[in-house]
Amino acid sequence: MPRISRTLVPVAMAALATFAIATPVYADLIIASGNNPQVDENVLLNTGLSGDPIFGTTNQTGLSVVFDSNELLLAPSSGQARVEGADGTLTQLSISLFTGTFTSLILNIDAATDGSVSFTANPVSGPPLIAAFALGASGNNFFTITAINGERLTNVLFTSTVNVTDVAQARIGNAAGANLIVPEPASMLLLGVGFVGGVGRWRRHRG
Repeated sequence: MPRISRTLVPVAMAALATFAIATPVYADLIIASGNNPQVDENVLLNTGLSGDPIFGTTNQTGLSVVFDSNELLLAPSSGQARVEGADGTLTQLSISLFTGTFTSLILNIDAATDGSVSFTANPVSGPPLIAAFALGASGNNFFTITAINGERLTNVLFTSTVNVTDVAQARIGNAAGANLIVPEPASMLLLGVGFVGGVGRWRRHRG
């Protein structure tokens, strides 16, 4: 076997380092704990909404915001969005625009006990980003999900290991899409089909 010259070793190492730097790394989504304001709009909900999904509205652009879950949801108060499970607890929630995309989402998760939450941020292009965080029972669990480098978000899904009392103070940044009236039940059925398709896409990326 030919002996490798010692002078070639640094050259080879430099080439490998250059390749590693040049290899694209998908880093266009950021999920972080804390309240990190962007160019945000409050999400408003009317009093007494119930269903799955339920719909809010961005307070400046007037776009419909979809709150979807695996259970019946309630919006118990008017003003800034607060979403609860009809049975008083909630473990899963997806937030998206009915027709459109956005670049940031801020929310506050009020957990009944200490536990953890897993987020899946789905972009327009590229793979989803999944990240897990601790949840405290203090009622102050802010999270900020951001798309950068020209990327945009289609929806954000979270699943918690403990019961969530409510999800409040939702804010969406750089919302863009068609300004539509809250959809009728037939449209909500189509939305549900689309949500299932999005979950299927996420599972394929994971596989």
